[in-house]
Amino acid sequence: MDKGTTGISNGSKCGCRPTLPSPVTRSHKLCEAIHVAALAVWLGSLIMTGIIAARVFPMMKDIGPSLPDHAGYTGDHWLIVAGRVGDMAFTSLDMIQFGAVLIAVVTLAASIWVFGLPTRRWSTLIRALGLAVAMILVCVELFFLAPRMSSDLRAYWDAAKLGDNATAELHREAFTARHPAARNVLGGTTLAVLATLIVGAWSIGSGRGRGGSTQ
Repeated sequence: MDKGTTGISNGSKCGCRPTLPSPVTRSHKLCEAIHVAALAVWLGSLIMTGIIAARVFPMMKDIGPSLPDHAGYTGDHWLIVAGRVGDMAFTSLDMIQFGAVLIAVVTLAASIWVFGLPTRRWSTLIRALGLAVAMILVCVELFFLAPRMSSDLRAYWDAAKLGDNATAELHREAFTARHPAARNVLGGTTLAVLATLIVGAWSIGSGRGRGGSTQ
């Protein structure tokens, strides 16, 4: 009797059970949930910081505040007030990004190496690539752009408070010159995190276990 009519697999003939995809364990689900939550908080922080920056500068310009302890500074006082609010927002973002990167990388690595998430799935490759791009951009922001911009910003504030207009303008221009690069880095980070989050959530929601699927 041939195999086509019996429907008996090779595994059945040799007395072995056929290989089935491994079930997604509760621990793996928790790991993936933490991963997606970290990405969601990260993305939300990027978007909210952008909104704060976009709103606070025009608002302060319209209000036109005057700072009594900066009486000797002839430049725009609203830039100093808005800059302090923006600096607080971006400093908070940097801390959130640092934590989110660590959590996202550790949980994705655990899904692959501990829980057996297939690396040949295109969704896994996109998640890893998107996270790698976001991590690189965060490193550029944290270790190259942010320290220099923060230094120039504080030097600008100190000089403005002392009424040293020439020095204040010098540091303000240095800060402004780096602003387009910082904006592009944050924009690229936002897109990378968004793509990673969407593909990750789709992969988790449509998954049927750890093995077999190429999705």
